Amino acid sequence: MNHDHSRKQQRFDPADYPALREFLPAYLHQDFGEEYSSAAEAVKGFANEASGDEILQVKEEWKLFRERFAGRPMQEIQAAIERFGSGWLPASEAELQEVDEVLAKTQA
Repeated sequence: MNHDHSRKQQRFDPADYPALREFLPAYLHQDFGEEYSSAAEAVKGFANEASGDEILQVKEEWKLFRERFAGRPMQEIQAAIERFGSGWLPASEAELQEVDEVLAKTQA
């Protein structure tokens, strides 16, 4: 059975991403813009406070999330992020890529 194909066929469920369910509403909450200058800065804040295991889990789940929504309309990506309880609505693919880059550089 091809896992990638079946994963894309399944309905999106935030429960499949427990680390993102904790991270996104905790750091990219409704007022994150007042606390951090950008989503990327919020991720840096997380990286400075989280344990190595937490960082690894968020990096892995973010990678899976990004793969799942690759090429999807921004509105669909925003709706999925909102379902995590996050107040962050990325305005562009570039904003998502900034988060990708910060996580890629983050050492666990």
